[in-house]
Amino acid sequence: MSFKNYMLSVMKDDRNDAPARCLKVLLSFLSLFYAAAVKVVDLGYRSGLRRVHKVPGDVISIGNITLGGTGKTPFTVFIADKALSYGRKPAILIRGYGKDEDRMLLDELPDIRVIPGQDRVRNAAKASAEGCDLMILDDGFQHRRLARDLDIVLLDGTCWPGRAHLFPRGPLREPETALRRADVLVITRADLMRPEDRAGLGERLRKSFPGKIIVSAGYKALCLTDVTGCSYPVEMLKGTGVLPVCGIGNPFQFLHMLERLGCRFVSKKIYPDHYRYSRKDLDEIEGELSATGARYLVTTAKDMTKLGELDLSAFEEKILVLKIAVKITEGEKELDAGLDSLFNGKRT
Repeated sequence: MSFKNYMLSVMKDDRNDAPARCLKVLLSFLSLFYAAAVKVVDLGYRSGLRRVHKVPGDVISIGNITLGGTGKTPFTVFIADKALSYGRKPAILIRGYGKDEDRMLLDELPDIRVIPGQDRVRNAAKASAEGCDLMILDDGFQHRRLARDLDIVLLDGTCWPGRAHLFPRGPLREPETALRRADVLVITRADLMRPEDRAGLGERLRKSFPGKIIVSAGYKALCLTDVTGCSYPVEMLKGTGVLPVCGIGNPFQFLHMLERLGCRFVSKKIYPDHYRYSRKDLDEIEGELSATGARYLVTTAKDMTKLGELDLSAFEEKILVLKIAVKITEGEKELDAGLDSLFNGKRT
């Protein structure tokens, strides 16, 4: 287990051995300083001491308050597609983690401007000057320097930390009370939750944050593509032995979708989020394909942007990329109403 994964397991209370307990004491102490810093920043914005910049055009922020993947990038694609259907000219502003999301978004939305960089205010002004009339902030909830017209926060329903601690003791980037700033709360991976758990979390959010739009969302499999970009129906995986390969924030959704498609796992290669594949990794994957007799190697669009940088000729005919899309399961009418109001210039 990598150091990063070990720390995450401690922060999420998945480990309770003696070293983990000692580490939690230290992390709890450090969390006091982090909590103080968060409060100072929050007070600065609420008091007006910290400046909030407004740029021409509308701004939608999509973010979360926890470490790890909650499905922000697929939801960003979902919102961008909605904006295009209204005739808007969106730009997506990402922080940029080795430009993985940059390239993935460019593949998914070739007609949309994607601008990576830490300075969202400068990049929003740049996008506006280029004629974009809607700025979408990917992972933007904590980036409060830029004024926004709609704040969407994603909560992973499969591991929402009801009693979690602030970083570094726990996975919370901000206390749960920060959700009061949001306009829309989206329970992601709702399709992996038991109906009673999904209903219970939705009710809790409605009571704790009245007036917010509460949405449940999952993901649907669209198609499979090979290294040349040719598309195939997902039904071709049924009954087939496959080797899943991914390095994403939450691999369980990906694996669950493959299971629902009826394929058979001959083995699995799971790497940390934002993993940079090496020649050695490809040699190991090639060996695994040979040893297990897997018919296909199935990976994610995000992983393919990095795998594609390497020479895949040894097994490229076996590679398939699972393309997915967001599927709203609850609260679609309310979300559409909020987006319609913004996209048609009716929101105040």
